[in-house]
Amino acid sequence: VEVGGVWKISVGAPALPGYFITDDDVVVRQDQEFDEFPGLGSTVNGISATYPDPASLWEQHEAPPRYNPAWEAADGNRRLVADLDLPACPYPMQVQRLMASLVADHRRFRSHKMALPPEAMELEPLETIGWTSARHGYSAKVFEITAITDSLTTLIQGLSIRERDAGDYAWTPGDELPSTPAQPGTTPTPPRVVPGFDAQPDAILDAGGDRK
Repeated sequence: VEVGGVWKISVGAPALPGYFITDDDVVVRQDQEFDEFPGLGSTVNGISATYPDPASLWEQHEAPPRYNPAWEAADGNRRLVADLDLPACPYPMQVQRLMASLVADHRRFRSHKMALPPEAMELEPLETIGWTSARHGYSAKVFEITAITDSLTTLIQGLSIRERDAGDYAWTPGDELPSTPAQPGTTPTPPRVVPGFDAQPDAILDAGGDRK
């Protein structure tokens, strides 16, 4: 995102919240929206990826796909797979970690739109807040700010937020899926035949019967 002429990027797990709210902090006279589930067309429960594998002479190689039966059951027994291309990531383990974290983060569906009082004006997109809500059953739940609108007359801050969880980026050796790299090799060029042309060997001998 671009904030005040400065570009900010999101890398890896969400940061720790720097701002905490409860239901009492939400400006109730402003509109609120809550979206718990996205449409089926924007939902995935599995992921596949290709990347340049050094062990395969830098040819594109398919990483082992990741599926989750529980997510598939929740999505009506459908397997919805996202295809990921990682042309600048030549490390098989890093590819698997990216796949696992991205698909897990995608399953964080809850998003809200709400308004906070002027004291929230220091917040910026990509920062996180912790929300304790009796209404929604949250206990210091982490949300990432995806957009902010600032009212110039009241300084009320309109926030769009989406749930995040640092646990989606945790990795253990047991999470690695077996992968066999393609064996590098060369394919011989087949003989080329010129239609309508033929040549046979011949020898020119001298008077002594030796080859010239």
